[in-house]
Amino acid sequence: MAEGKAFSVYGRMTALPGRRDELVAVLVEGLRAGGEDCGLLSYSVNEALDDPDTLWLTQLWADKDAHDATTRSAPVAAVSARVPPLLAAPPEGCYGHAVHVRDRSGGA
Repeated sequence: MAEGKAFSVYGRMTALPGRRDELVAVLVEGLRAGGEDCGLLSYSVNEALDDPDTLWLTQLWADKDAHDATTRSAPVAAVSARVPPLLAAPPEGCYGHAVHVRDRSGGA
């Protein structure tokens, strides 16, 4: 990662009742659709403790360009188009630059 400019994405999505597992599967499929070398360094899909239909997503990208190129790619866009029908409300999110990253495999 060059000069701490890893790009972070944080999102919250609430699934329609009974559709959470389907939403999780589609989100994971979308995160994998960009391929292994797309610049997505890590991601997690998390269930909110206070509402099992609410999911929190975190993504760490090598940089914003990698994020933009991957999320605009045809494979990712095709999967992303399947998300809105599963949502009870519009997704919420924000972006940032990571100022400190440590991975458990021995990174800084």
